Amino acid sequence: MNGNLFVRVLRRARESSTACASINILNYNTARAVIHAAERAGRPVILQPSVGTVRRYGVSEMFRMIDGLRSAASVPVALHLDHCRDEELARACADAGWDAVMMDYSALPLEENIRKTREMAAYAHPRGVAVEGEVGVILGVEEEVSSKTASAASYEDTLAFIEGAGVDAIAPSIGTAHGLYTGVPALNFGLVERLAAQPVPIVIHGGTGLPAADFRRLIALGAAKINLSTALKQVYLGESRRQLENPDVAPVAFDEAVENAASLLMEKFIRLFAGEDVEL
Repeated sequence: MNGNLFVRVLRRARESSTACASINILNYNTARAVIHAAERAGRPVILQPSVGTVRRYGVSEMFRMIDGLRSAASVPVALHLDHCRDEELARACADAGWDAVMMDYSALPLEENIRKTREMAAYAHPRGVAVEGEVGVILGVEEEVSSKTASAASYEDTLAFIEGAGVDAIAPSIGTAHGLYTGVPALNFGLVERLAAQPVPIVIHGGTGLPAADFRRLIALGAAKINLSTALKQVYLGESRRQLENPDVAPVAFDEAVENAASLLMEKFIRLFAGEDVEL
């Protein structure tokens, strides 16, 4: 998988002790916003539409849309399917030329999680497509994937998953959550530090709401990919509401304002993950 863009981006992040932002885009405007943010920061980025977004637009249609945008970008832009339990959809993405898919069987017993993820890796790898997997259950809601309780990943289970599933990136449950935090999360920094010795890049889900200090510590310990979803949704909807307060706002001006607001916020995260002195 050395030639896969998703893998190359994460390996470079590991080698430079930085992390790549992986952002759940919503549509064409947010894809443009994130790519422009990455270009201003001079950093690669991963666009990871959710299963619901891909079903709305279509696998090939989404690929062509992103591929058209990234073909003119000055930085590497990888396309990755987030939190998928639909094997047919993941295979379709692999067939269409996506860079990576994330299979989330974390709610299943470990052995079944390993088996089903390994089956997808066996399908995806010959097509040049990377696979991300998850161990432990992450609290919160990410579209159709939701859990009211978390199940922390252990080092032993995560190691068994890495060795058995053949994944290219691993997302262990370390105490983060999807959506908004209702309190201060207790993160398992020690697990990230121990896993850093493994050849598979570490992914942190549930990035929205973590303080900059936690991001810096996670990256210093070895995290190479950090996911963001809620932060983009919040700025997208918040700026949309502000623009709609003006009864004379024109559609083009509306789109530009929302896109610019989203792009500026995402740029902060991208620069922070790259090691720059940025406060959120």
